[in-house]
Amino acid sequence: MQFVSYDGAYTESLTMDEARRPDVLVVDTLDGDAIGRAHGGPARLLVAPMYGYKSCKWLSEIRVTPRVIPGYWERLGYDQEAWVGRSNGRDDAPTT
Repeated sequence: MQFVSYDGAYTESLTMDEARRPDVLVVDTLDGDAIGRAHGGPARLLVAPMYGYKSCKWLSEIRVTPRVIPGYWERLGYDQEAWVGRSNGRDDAPTT
């Protein structure tokens, strides 16, 4: 799946299995109020078990794709598999 920001330049991708995890959400509120622009509103992707660059701000579109398409940061060399801790040498299963 590909997630696209309003500017169209920033994208992020997850596998279908990753996107369907219960700790991966599209959010439009923060502490009970509409999420503000400074925090990525009016809607943003929240990928809790992965590093922050996977949580696409200013979400405008979600595309179902036949394969993972590298996002903005992956095209600059960041890991597609961005599980927190993985880059620090951990090899245990991602948090569920």
